[in-house]
Amino acid sequence: MKSQTADLFAAENALPALPAAPAPPAIPAPAPQTVARRCANQLWYAAVFPELIEVEPAVLRRLCMHAQRFTSFVSIEPPNALLLEIKGSLKLLGPLENLHASIDACWRRLALPVRSATAPSTLAALWLARAGNPGAGQPVQIEDLRTLAGRMAELPIACTAWNIERLQTLRAMGVTRMGELLRLPRAGLARRLGKDAVQDLDIALARQAAPRRAFVPRERFRERCDFESEIETVAYLEKALEPLIERCARFLRERQAGVQTMRLKLRHRMGPATCVHVGLASITSERRRLTDVLAQKLGRLELPKPVRDMELMSGSLQPLSAGSLDVFAGVTGAGGRDTAPQLVERLRARLGEEAVYGVASFPEHRPEAAWRRVHELPLASALQRTDRGAADRVMPRPVWLLDAPLPLTNGLVLERGPERIESGWWDGRGVARDYYVARRLSGARQARGATLWVFQERQSKRWYLHGVFA
Repeated sequence: MKSQTADLFAAENALPALPAAPAPPAIPAPAPQTVARRCANQLWYAAVFPELIEVEPAVLRRLCMHAQRFTSFVSIEPPNALLLEIKGSLKLLGPLENLHASIDACWRRLALPVRSATAPSTLAALWLARAGNPGAGQPVQIEDLRTLAGRMAELPIACTAWNIERLQTLRAMGVTRMGELLRLPRAGLARRLGKDAVQDLDIALARQAAPRRAFVPRERFRERCDFESEIETVAYLEKALEPLIERCARFLRERQAGVQTMRLKLRHRMGPATCVHVGLASITSERRRLTDVLAQKLGRLELPKPVRDMELMSGSLQPLSAGSLDVFAGVTGAGGRDTAPQLVERLRARLGEEAVYGVASFPEHRPEAAWRRVHELPLASALQRTDRGAADRVMPRPVWLLDAPLPLTNGLVLERGPERIESGWWDGRGVARDYYVARRLSGARQARGATLWVFQERQSKRWYLHGVFA
């Protein structure tokens, strides 16, 4: 007796009739000739990195930069795979065996274990790469679309990376290999697993096109300047740097973008290059600000050797904000020549990057743990924002908080309070304090009229000074 098992990709009218069951919703099969012609012009290389389980997106983006040496179309497949369209690269870097080996060698130079495969469709290449080819030891390479279904038949269904419920349903049906899955009736499979499972199989067998988002590297400014004679002084370097900064500012204006980091690389005849890293307080494209902060950095630089050439590189381009805030305009409405970001950049250039920082509040009752140092300075919002929490509090808080509370022995005049703070028992640094706003008693050597923030420990009954009101 001849088997009546329907092909998954057969037309709906070719399936055996099931009069007892309601007719399932029809899933139209894709037109094979049109899609086949489209997929015949594509060849996909998939690279799966087993050790990159929970990898940051920035790592995959850096790997895309390496992959773009071989093709202009690279796509990221989270969480740990890349897809490269290499059909057009065969003319320059082919045949396929050589191109595939060259891409694999790129990952080996980066000390990254990889599983790779090549197939006429994205999902086929990805599934083949996940499954690997342990028997032969060589990656799978499929160019002929007609052999694709046969080569995929032995793949385990786990290579699809479907959710655990769907895989358990298939195993309960006795399906463990891709060939067994492809022999199931198309309509029944869609009813049990969903239309997206059938669509994945259509894409894997190149029966349906699957557009992908290409990786586009972030655009940066990068330009090098060679000197006719070596430069030995910083003053000449600043003069030679002006044309590079002008071209960088024009580059940013044309793209309506700005940068927040710059790097200047100074190369010498002998020895390692000298790198100057510049961090800007806010995103900018202004030539004057770029010139000013680089001049401040170079003014503190001691050249170890004469410079033969230099290279200016920008960070990733970012969209510009709507406007800038003058250093005092947010309070008085009158601005000066410099803006607040420029002031911060000059201070950091002269004092160091870590010497100028911002302060961010932290949800904590203990005053000494209720703030954090941050590198970013949201200057515009800081001048315009009001502290609603402070307005709602009955007891004020001082801006100047001591690094550690100081014991008090002299007399105090308590004006407001108490505000009880009892917290921190869970981390071993618990406090139980009653805070007051107080003034010191007048004395010859004591500050007159100083408003203090003091507290009394509830257990020892001792008094401490914790802050001073301006």
